[in-house]
Amino acid sequence: MSSYFDYFCVNIYTNCAARNDIIHGTCNSMCPQSEQNLREKEGLVHILEVLGSERKLVKCYSRSAADSNMAVPNLLRPYNVLRDTVDYLLLDVTRRVDVPISSVYDFVNDRLRAVRQDMTIQRLPPEQCVNLLEPMIRFYVYFGYKLCEHPLSDYDPVLNKKYLLECIKWFLSCYESVQLWENNAKINEISSFLSNLEINNRYMKKLTCDRELMESLYILCNLGDVHPLYRYFNLPKDIKSNSTVQLSYKIAIAHLKGNYARVCSMLDALCPLTYFAVSVYLPTIQRNALRVMSHAYNSRQLAVPTAVLRQWLWFPSDADVITVCEHYGLQAEGATVRFSKADFKTEVATHEPKKLLLHEETLKMDLENIFTYKIQK
Repeated sequence: MSSYFDYFCVNIYTNCAARNDIIHGTCNSMCPQSEQNLREKEGLVHILEVLGSERKLVKCYSRSAADSNMAVPNLLRPYNVLRDTVDYLLLDVTRRVDVPISSVYDFVNDRLRAVRQDMTIQRLPPEQCVNLLEPMIRFYVYFGYKLCEHPLSDYDPVLNKKYLLECIKWFLSCYESVQLWENNAKINEISSFLSNLEINNRYMKKLTCDRELMESLYILCNLGDVHPLYRYFNLPKDIKSNSTVQLSYKIAIAHLKGNYARVCSMLDALCPLTYFAVSVYLPTIQRNALRVMSHAYNSRQLAVPTAVLRQWLWFPSDADVITVCEHYGLQAEGATVRFSKADFKTEVATHEPKKLLLHEETLKMDLENIFTYKIQK
């Protein structure tokens, strides 16, 4: 199988309760004892697993091999341990500032892949998968924005997008499999149960499950793709009427129509995670908009003020407007840009993304809130 999600889709309609080959994990720690012994012996303990004189190891991801058996109960963590592991990784490890943020991302990503691997091998039921996958989606969206300026040697945006879409599709498929279109009482019951688990009492805030936010992210993480828009039409009325879901749909439609200025005009109404999801598309949106404007405003005499372009296309500053326009061959004169369809360089690579810390500064959203907040109904 190409991904855990593909494997889940193959087995989703199997009545697991009636089968005898379902494996139930018996490892009650975040890392099996055999792996702990091996890694400590070989000096493979990660710096993020060292807390002063204490070591807190988390099971690492390992690729399956033809001669290895990964379906061993004492190597697999049951659902409650997996949930506790996800909480620890996202609410504790991501706060570490003694190592580079790219190293934190690599470590947490590897351990989350191991969590998904345990989920797949044990074929956890959809209602449990939902609660494990939702915080992972938040992680990939947030760090996709946070690391967008880092070089490829530190962070691979293509792989991050792959893991993000895998988790989102898996999450939505789980919702559909338990028929939450008609009744979401089961998920609410599970979420309520999780919020009261003793293993999570050390956290002031709990990781949450927000269906509306996930539907919005699915739309915004696939700008230019019509399939999320088809899905939108089939959503339940209460989900479809949510303001964040509606805004995400409007942004996707405006992008599909090539109305890039309208896309940018709606960005400041997004919540933090939906904004982070769209922000990675900004360089492409700005490039396409400048190309269209090179034809629409083609003139040797007239010019467009950089302040107007900054407002239209969501640039951080007038200096960034000039830098990007010159990157595509357009002439900048003082505080204006002169457009010419003959000058626009279609062969150059899209300019690098640049963070615009809108929500981190104005809303003062710390890392814990990113993983726990819920959008308004």
